[in-house]
Amino acid sequence: MKKLAQSYWEFLFSALAVTVLVLVSMDHIFFWDTVQLGAKHAMFYYENNLQLQFLPNEIDSGHIPTFGYLLALIWTVFGKSLWISHLLVLPFAIGITWQLYSLAVYFFQRKNVKWVMLIVLLDTTILSQISLVSPDVPLLFFFLFAVNSILRQNKWFIALAFSCLFLISLRGMILTVPLFIFEVVWFWNLTQIKNKGIYIIKTGIPYIPAALVFLSFSYYHYAEKGWIGYHENSPWAVFFEKESAKGMLKNALIYGWRIVDFGRVFLWIITGIVFFLVGFKSVKGNQKFRQLVLLFALIIGFLSIPAILYVDLKGHRYFMPVYIAFSLVSLYLLLEINKNLRWKKVGISVAVIGLFSGSFWVYPREISQGWDSTLGHFPYYQLRSNMIRFMDENGIDKQQVGFDFPGAYPQKYLDLSEDEWTFPEVDMNSQKIVLYSNVVNEFTPEEIIELENNWEVLYAQNSLTVEFTLYKK
Repeated sequence: MKKLAQSYWEFLFSALAVTVLVLVSMDHIFFWDTVQLGAKHAMFYYENNLQLQFLPNEIDSGHIPTFGYLLALIWTVFGKSLWISHLLVLPFAIGITWQLYSLAVYFFQRKNVKWVMLIVLLDTTILSQISLVSPDVPLLFFFLFAVNSILRQNKWFIALAFSCLFLISLRGMILTVPLFIFEVVWFWNLTQIKNKGIYIIKTGIPYIPAALVFLSFSYYHYAEKGWIGYHENSPWAVFFEKESAKGMLKNALIYGWRIVDFGRVFLWIITGIVFFLVGFKSVKGNQKFRQLVLLFALIIGFLSIPAILYVDLKGHRYFMPVYIAFSLVSLYLLLEINKNLRWKKVGISVAVIGLFSGSFWVYPREISQGWDSTLGHFPYYQLRSNMIRFMDENGIDKQQVGFDFPGAYPQKYLDLSEDEWTFPEVDMNSQKIVLYSNVVNEFTPEEIIELENNWEVLYAQNSLTVEFTLYKK
């Protein structure tokens, strides 16, 4: 046992860390998109005795609702509660650490594995998603599982990993394309191919089960509902509207911002400096570095397509595969190719401090922020509870208080209680009391100024990153 622990201590430590994170989050209510993709989907199947059926249009996001059904299943077996819901995420979170460990061992010298694990897992978006009841956690696990299976050419695992990616979400399907191209291109270069057509067909065979999953679901979904992905009356239809040329340019800039946000910019700075120091000649012949660059280039390229072409498909969590792929490129350059020990120490220090700082990045009120993608959202839960307690103690009818996403949902979808009350969405013309929080991105700059200048503060609470203020007209 001692020898085993010595061999895998980086994985064991990382698994312990994410376990602690899940445990300290177990009383956190459903937050951000997890209300829709987790609680609402699961509640439908739970209340309908786990009957296999399509979701109602008003909550049907176009994905195969595997995560919601699985959540409903464990509620049925173990009881409907927040802590049971968070525990569902735990095995996938531990699985992510194992897959990262496997990638680190494949690409890096043993002495550098600990730094790879530490720096990759310091990304606040990855940690924040693990703290939530989020389908993006199993999605990230199966993505990493797929990459490891391709690298080791385990055809059975490739089939399993991609089938599960298709079962989780549409983004899982999108990720299949760059990973398939990565497998074809990379192993094409390593082997002598006599018949290229047969080679591509053989490479594609393990992907057939995933394709059958997609085709079967799409066929029956279309036959039942007459649409695939989204429909014109869908609450999410606006997100899939095509952008203008000007809009696509703006989206490209936002996409770039997402990639470097929350401390990740420091990794990019380190990469640029180290690449300048070691020179192009040091990297062009390195097979593993080329492999990582190819993987990163394909993933960032394909995930950019929906992010740039459509109105609003740019959430930070969508790009976690990009963050991990680039982190591996950056760390390989710093730890394996760079031979200057001083620069290694400086680079590691800057990366650790920079990524740690990402959990405390807060933009001005006027700028929307991806609060589900930073641990900086953690104070939200306690501050919200304190605000509700103040309303109850002072006889304020919560259902007359304007609030907005992510808080304007019936309470039963947030804390899994039997309470049906909900904050109505903000309408400052008709409402006399409004609850403001910087976690709510829906307030316009003009509305914020109006609240600050012309409304009375009834109660306010602030933390290092999150603020709540109850205003009365």
